[in-house]
Formats: sequence, C-alpha cells, structure tokens
Amino acid sequence: MIFTIPNILTAFRLIAGPLGAIFLWWGLTSDTDAELIRWWSYALAFFLAGAATDWLDGWAARKLGQVSAFGALLDPIADKVFVGAFLIVFGIWSGLWLVTYPVAAIIARDVVMTVIRLSRLGKENNPVPVSYAAKVKTAVEMIAIGWFFALIVLVQGASTWAYEAWIFLLWLTAALSLYTGIAYLWAARKTSSG
Repeated sequence: MIFTIPNILTAFRLIAGPLGAIFLWWGLTSDTDAELIRWWSYALAFFLAGAATDWLDGWAARKLGQVSAFGALLDPIADKVFVGAFLIVFGIWSGLWLVTYPVAAIIARDVVMTVIRLSRLGKENNPVPVSYAAKVKTAVEMIAIGWFFALIVLVQGASTWAYEAWIFLLWLTAALSLYTGIAYLWAARKTSSG
C-alpha cells in the first residue's frame, strides 16, 4: 500500500525541501533585515519539519508494521530532493568555489544514485539499500544545512570560525557522498558479475 503514514511523511520532504529553499533564497536576496528574518523563519520551519520526518518516517514504518519496498525506494530519493534543494541555493547564492565544488559533487552523486535506484526498480525487493555510511552522510548534510541557518542569525559576518566550520561540513559531506557512491557502484558491480 502506497498511502501509508510513513510514506506520507517521506513524501512531505519532497515538498518541504524545494519550498524551504525558495524561502531561503528570497531571504538571502531580500533588501532588508526584516525580510531576511521573515523568509529565513519560513525556510527554517520547512527545514526542521522535513528533517524531523527523516527520522519519524522510518520509526513509524517499523512501529506500524508498514515497512515497504516503495517506502525504501522513496526515502532516499526524498532525502536527496530535500537536502539538494537547500544545497543548490547555497551554491548559487555564494558563487564561491569553496561552496560550489562540494555542492556539485554531492548533487552529481545523488543524481547518479537516483538513476541507479530507478533503473533497478522492479528487479529486486529493495533497490540499492541505504548503507550506514549513507545515513551518516545524510545526517552530516542536515547538520550543514542547520549550521547555515545558525550562521544567518548568530554570526552576521562577525566570526570566521563558524563560517569555516560550515565550509568544512560541506566538504565532509562531499567526501562522504563520493565514498558512499563509489561503495554502491562497487557493490553493484560485484553483484552483477557474481
């Protein structure tokens, strides 16, 4: 069954990411601090709600006995849309290679993984299962996005360490993305040749 509570929670991230990213963009490109804070608040609300569903959907699926192949496929795709929307805003808004390079690596890996998942649809019960390392990667992505929201309010350009920590989180996410992507491709190659 597709329309279960866990799947609805997962699907919410498909909406929350793009909407939150649009609000964040409007805030970052606004003319006044009041507009920045207003749009930032909306973006933060969508981010926090979406991040909460990342944990809640899996818990609900197990608790309600509604674990499904469709949910296993939808969950990582929803994660990629959710975080990818915010990351794209970071890359476009900053225009700095220190931000755009890791964002491009993360997005490229996620597109490749989504294509692989969709190409294996119907060929097995759980197309490309999510590894523990990939869950860590998603958690670091969420922390990096949350850190950016904190930067807007707390730092206001007065402290470089917080900004540098955010850049580090982006590069760490990119490294984890490439590592998990290569691990998935290696496992798929071994499975197909064996």
